[in-house]
Amino acid sequence: MEGNNFNIFCKSGKMTKLDKANEHLKRKELQEAREILEELLQEEPDNGDALYNLGMIYTELGDPEKAVKTLQRCIESGQDTANVYVALGYAYTKLGNQNKAKELFLSALELDPSNPYALRNLGALYGKEAHYESAIRHLEQSLTFNPSDVNTVYGLGMCYFNLGNLANADRYLRKTIEIDELSPVSQTAKDLLSEIAAINLKAEGFRTDAMFYCIHAIGLFDTVGPEETKKIVFEIAHKGQKGLDINDPTKKYTLGSLEGAFTGLQLVSYMYVGFKRIGPQMDVGIDLSEEYEMALNLTKLKRLHEHSLN
Repeated sequence: MEGNNFNIFCKSGKMTKLDKANEHLKRKELQEAREILEELLQEEPDNGDALYNLGMIYTELGDPEKAVKTLQRCIESGQDTANVYVALGYAYTKLGNQNKAKELFLSALELDPSNPYALRNLGALYGKEAHYESAIRHLEQSLTFNPSDVNTVYGLGMCYFNLGNLANADRYLRKTIEIDELSPVSQTAKDLLSEIAAINLKAEGFRTDAMFYCIHAIGLFDTVGPEETKKIVFEIAHKGQKGLDINDPTKKYTLGSLEGAFTGLQLVSYMYVGFKRIGPQMDVGIDLSEEYEMALNLTKLKRLHEHSLN
């Protein structure tokens, strides 16, 4: 997830403090730009351009709380634009307040429905919530207005991958590399393309659906912790004693310890991952070792991806 671009304008023919800050920003010298803008705001407390760019700088420098205060001042100064709301929403994502961030991205889209930064960041939030269809819809809209944005393209590749649509995932991941091979996400895209190739190679005997269920289980058990993991796994094991049909995707089962309806293969995959944590030597009754190892690798790649965008 990323904010929008810095935006400084030359107001006159001479080199102003805004111009000097802009030169530093072009060279990615954020500290130097910050000092100039802070000095300018001592003279002009309501300078909207300075407040906007300084807010963005604070976020990039790891101080989202100061960014929020600065960008709110920017709005109060009359800079009630879509980009300011996107920047403010991005600062809130850094604070971990995803709901507030989503509210601000939606406000930005009310002001400018074609704002690619609002669409991209909203898509990224939906992706984090595993609402992949909504994420894809917003990311594809963003791509319409900003077709060369490497992070948008990569985000689409990840969403399609998480949906199990490997053909579209492959297409967008390759496009990620084509746009900017030196981008931090491009190396992760290359690694993921290798994994997709391995999956396709083993398609005849490799259960891709089980691998994705293992990925979901890894994330679930990381979230709920050891005790809740045991509770879920033992309930599945008990249900498994009565038989779970792993070949009929239309037949669903429910659990008291977990909301939702699950296929037999999904429950067996969850149980396999759970026992790998709480009892590695126990025999689950089905061999998902390849699918589990691939799930571990892909989970690691996904976390590297999230880290590279933050």
